[in-house]
Amino acid sequence: MIFEPAERTLLPTEDLLSYIFDQPPYDQDQPIYIDVHDPSRSISCNQARKLVRQLIAGLRASGLQPGNCVLIHSFNDIHYSILVLAIIGAGGIFTGSNPSYTPHELVHHIKASQSKFLISEPEILDSLLSAAKQTDIPGENVWVFDNRGQSIPHGMRSWKRLLEVGDEDWVRFNTLKTSQETTAARLFSSGTTGLPKAVTITHHNLIAQHELVLGANPRPYAISRIIAVPVFHASAAPVAHISTLKAGSVAYMMRRFELEKYLNTVEKYNVTDLAMVPPIVIAILMSPLSQQRPFLKKVRLAACGAAPLDKGIQARFRSLMGDGSPFTQVWGMTETSCVATMFPYPEHDDTGSVGRLIPNLEAKLIDEEGNNISAYGVRGELCVRGPTVTPGYFNNIEANAHSFDSEGWFKTGDIAFCDGSTRKWYIVDRRKELIKVRGFQVAPPELEAVLLSHPQIVDAAVIGITFPSADAEFPRAYVVRRPGDSGSSLTETGVQQYLLNRLSKYKALTGGVKFVGAIARNPSGKLLKRVLREDAKMEIEAGLLKPKL
Repeated sequence: MIFEPAERTLLPTEDLLSYIFDQPPYDQDQPIYIDVHDPSRSISCNQARKLVRQLIAGLRASGLQPGNCVLIHSFNDIHYSILVLAIIGAGGIFTGSNPSYTPHELVHHIKASQSKFLISEPEILDSLLSAAKQTDIPGENVWVFDNRGQSIPHGMRSWKRLLEVGDEDWVRFNTLKTSQETTAARLFSSGTTGLPKAVTITHHNLIAQHELVLGANPRPYAISRIIAVPVFHASAAPVAHISTLKAGSVAYMMRRFELEKYLNTVEKYNVTDLAMVPPIVIAILMSPLSQQRPFLKKVRLAACGAAPLDKGIQARFRSLMGDGSPFTQVWGMTETSCVATMFPYPEHDDTGSVGRLIPNLEAKLIDEEGNNISAYGVRGELCVRGPTVTPGYFNNIEANAHSFDSEGWFKTGDIAFCDGSTRKWYIVDRRKELIKVRGFQVAPPELEAVLLSHPQIVDAAVIGITFPSADAEFPRAYVVRRPGDSGSSLTETGVQQYLLNRLSKYKALTGGVKFVGAIARNPSGKLLKRVLREDAKMEIEAGLLKPKL
């Protein structure tokens, strides 16, 4: 058997920009994107359409060819989505990078996405310029995103120059095959193993995500949102860049999450819907501010994804909201264009479930040998297939062979089961190696590769560990020093600093470093991380291991 969706619906076949801008069903002059920090900065649908057409002309005049990838290196901003849509409309492909990335990480991102053009905020430009030099991207292919009136570094060009060429229409089409085969974005995920990978997201993927998550789940009220999750990431990109303009749902844009500003904005503007990740939920619950005022009492719906949330914490957060307002969990991945399971409004859940399959999405469960073991109440690796599922990882034959079977099923790496009486899905474990840190994905192989580049380290393994006192994962390294005097002076502090100098802070070894004589491997050389997890568990239970925050 396979798990069928409760309903199926026909999907549009047009290009993404026609889908968004042709005949929007709302006042096209009302502000849609609003800057939380400066509400006088806003963009309406009409303004967005004009800016997008101008940017399309500017990008083409600057040499953008169909299929070229453009990287945006920026925090959230009301103009971020405008750039995204212009890149796609010009026939290009959008990719976004984490603003905290080091040059080392940006080089990998640029190479994996095959980015040809770069756009960066001035405050974080130096790291990107360093990466551009290492990847042979010429200076004329770099623009400064001076979105808040910042000064332009000498010799650099503002993105606003792209608005001065004129205006041109976007690439239009209206066939299912073209929509399914035309790439709109390369969003990054660690997949089930290995370094971060560029996930191909098509026009059809993004249209299906809106239609099946929001279009199939209408609300009896006008939706407004606060967007504080990074919009370069798949957890926010579809809502920020597509759904906001498609449905006319007002989006209050935060450059980055700030607790007090977040709560005040939700209350001041009567924000209806909250899309959250566990770190934001925890931050609100732990703050005395949440007890001072009923900031969230007028929120109509909240949903949490990106990582599992304890149902006790879920209940505590739900108590801060108004009577009758649901707070539920969703499940999805970059590879499913974001949400794949959810609860329809206004259903409640207090069981820790991630909901039911969205329309048109099929699922099955497999065992460790890949056999179909689908049945209600049975645990297995969740596999999904449908219009929101990526056609594959870009330029990565090995990852595609590992992650897709011969019938087109994507193997998620998550262990799940479906309750037979309610059809609710539960994520209970994870086969893949990924470590979730504050909602971000940390891939152990990436950390291991950096550790192994240290001249005093001959072997290394990284696992994620948890502590009873903390609802989070912590990266922990097991390190083998180089024999003799050359390795004996290596300390934990030295290892930590070496990693921090090369990777983002959220990838720090907050679970500590343990020096060992050897790391267990199987006959083929594969790291036996199960042994390391058992070692860490024993140390935690004995009180010998504490998180290094």
